[in-house]
Amino acid sequence: MAKKTTPLTEKVLVSVDTKQALISIMEPGERYWDVIGRVLQNPKRHDFIAHPDNIAEEGEFVPLDSDPEYEDLKKEIRRQSKLRKASDTVR
Repeated sequence: MAKKTTPLTEKVLVSVDTKQALISIMEPGERYWDVIGRVLQNPKRHDFIAHPDNIAEEGEFVPLDSDPEYEDLKKEIRRQSKLRKASDTVR
């Protein structure tokens, strides 16, 4: 299946060092545009993945066991589980 590409509209001038850096991370079959897109996408992906970790480290959490709604939910699940077990033994 062919890769969907965006039409190219401009040329971007880069230094020789930047061009060499792009060539060094280029994968087979990639064009400069593909490499630049990948380089720009990696920080976004990293930030998206790091966000839940930051919340876990810095966030304030209330234990679920102290939440009355959660406690009611656990009781209901236990009750339904007992009913299922009882109906299984009747069959």
